[in-house]
Amino acid sequence: MSDTSIEKGVEDRPDLAKILYDLRQHLTLTQSQMAEQLGISQAMVSAIEKGRTEPSSKLADKILNYSKTLEEREAKASESDFGEWLREQRAKHNLTQAELAEKAGISQLTISFIETGKTQSPQKATISAIEKALGRGLPTEVKTEISEETEVGGLGEYFGPFPLEDWEANVGNGTPGIYVFYDILKRPVYVGQTSDLKTRIRQYEDFFWFKSPIVDSFAFIVVRDDKLRRQVEAAMIKLVGENAIFNKQHKITLSNPSLLSPKVRIIRLPEEERGR
Repeated sequence: MSDTSIEKGVEDRPDLAKILYDLRQHLTLTQSQMAEQLGISQAMVSAIEKGRTEPSSKLADKILNYSKTLEEREAKASESDFGEWLREQRAKHNLTQAELAEKAGISQLTISFIETGKTQSPQKATISAIEKALGRGLPTEVKTEISEETEVGGLGEYFGPFPLEDWEANVGNGTPGIYVFYDILKRPVYVGQTSDLKTRIRQYEDFFWFKSPIVDSFAFIVVRDDKLRRQVEAAMIKLVGENAIFNKQHKITLSNPSLLSPKVRIIRLPEEERGR
C-alpha cells in the first residue's frame, strides 16, 4: 500500500472525537449519561472526546449509528407544517421561543417540541394559547394536519409526544388511555394502559429511571373501553418486543442493560399500580 493510500485512509476516517462530543452536546447529556447510552465507562467517553484513545470498530459503529439515527429522526420530525408555521410567525413577531412561551402561558420546551416536529398532536388548549399570543389562527392546512394526526380510527384521540417535564400540563384528570414513554432518541422504553393517566404517571415520579435520557417524552391515545385498552396494550408490547421497558406481571424489565446501572435489571411497580 502506498503512502498516498494510507494518508487518504486517515483523511476519510470520521472524527469520532468530534462526533461523540457534538452528539453529547446536542442531546445535552453528561459524559456519564452518554456512557450509559453506549454501554461504556465515563472515562472511555472522556478519553475518546479528548483524542487520547481510538474506540474499537464495534464502538465506533455504535457511535456513528447513534448519530445517524438522531439525524434521521430529526429530519423526519422537521417536516411538520405546524412547526414551520410557528417558526415563521414567531420570526415575524420578532419573538424568541421563551418570549412566545411567556405570552402564551406555556413552557419554552413545548414551543421547541412543536417547532422541531417532535410534538405531532398538541393539546387544543396549547393551540388556542399560541393563536391568542400571536393574534391569528392556524391556516386550514395546518389544522387539517393536526386533525389527521389526532384521530386514530376505531380507538380514540392521539396526543403527543410531549416533553416529560410538561406532563401535568398535557394530561387531564381521569384521562383513560394507552401510553408510551420514549427515550431521548424517541425509542419506546415503556408501554402501558390505565383508567387514570395522571394518577399513573404521578406514581412514576420518584423512580430513578423516570427522567431524561431514559425517559424524555411521552404520548398517549385516549381509549375509554377497559377491555380494548388491555387488548391494545398487549398487542403493542408484542409488536415492540425487546426494544422497550414493559409493564408485565407487575414488573418493568429492561432489555437494554446499558440504559441503567449494571446492578439494576428489574424495577417493581408501586402497590397502588397493581390491579389497575
